Amino acid sequence: MQENEPDQPPPERPVPLFLVIARILVVTGMSVAAAGAIFFFLGGVWQVGLPAVVLSVVFLVLMFLVERAAEE
Repeated sequence: MQENEPDQPPPERPVPLFLVIARILVVTGMSVAAAGAIFFFLGGVWQVGLPAVVLSVVFLVLMFLVERAAEE
């Protein structure tokens, strides 16, 4: 059995721990911010709901940045 056969792709590298933690924090932050926005919008408190939506979008951008860093 050869180690690197031409038909098989090379083995994938393990995901670094900081990347796993960053993904968990970003997804958790985005979900909490989105849930808070929905909660405050249903309660009629637009002054708090709108910043929560903005924070949710910030976490979404962070998610794209973390995934882009994972590809490199």
